[in-house]
Amino acid sequence: MATLTAKKKKLKDEIYDIIRNDIPLRHKIGKQLNIEVQSVYQSAARKSTKFSLPIILEVISKHTGKPKEELINV
Repeated sequence: MATLTAKKKKLKDEIYDIIRNDIPLRHKIGKQLNIEVQSVYQSAARKSTKFSLPIILEVISKHTGKPKEELINV
């Protein structure tokens, strides 16, 4: 029997742009994911779904002042 998995949602394109251009935000995300800042930049450039993790959405939301619901494409 096949298992169903929920597909991770991508962030809005403007949020990926913010991540690529905001160095302090990249540091915060890198610290939470335990990855290098350059890796955060590269993940944002390829529009990775790793940024849709709840803890990362919280970091982005606090840093940008936008509610979590406005960060994700529906």
